[in-house]
Amino acid sequence: MFWSKNNTFKKSSRELDVIFKNMQELLTLKNRSIDDILLYKKAFLYFRNKPYAFDGATIVKDLNDLPNLDLDAMLHDYEYLCGANKSFVRKLNADFDYIRNMEKNGKGIRVVRFILLTLIGIIFVPYCKIFK
Repeated sequence: MFWSKNNTFKKSSRELDVIFKNMQELLTLKNRSIDDILLYKKAFLYFRNKPYAFDGATIVKDLNDLPNLDLDAMLHDYEYLCGANKSFVRKLNADFDYIRNMEKNGKGIRVVRFILLTLIGIIFVPYCKIFK
């Protein structure tokens, strides 16, 4: 989104296999449910097949779970690319899930971030409907 850039998914297949395995182990250690882990896997595989679609965290880049990869930002980007960017309701749900996942992954409650994401949606959703 906007000025964000991340090269994680442009790595070699072997490196991505290691990151994928590490992601699964980390989410398991954080006591995430099997359904939650499947969502992260789905997002990871999406970006593995479309590496240029992933841009990483836009605002706060120091909340990485793995080297140079914020898993919550990855899942949030995936949800946007799957249609949350073109619907106010889906965007609000994706933003809420993003904040909730950050909390579940030990990153604290991010109320200000949720408010900012909600406000940005007022412009972002119509923009995506018109231009994408």
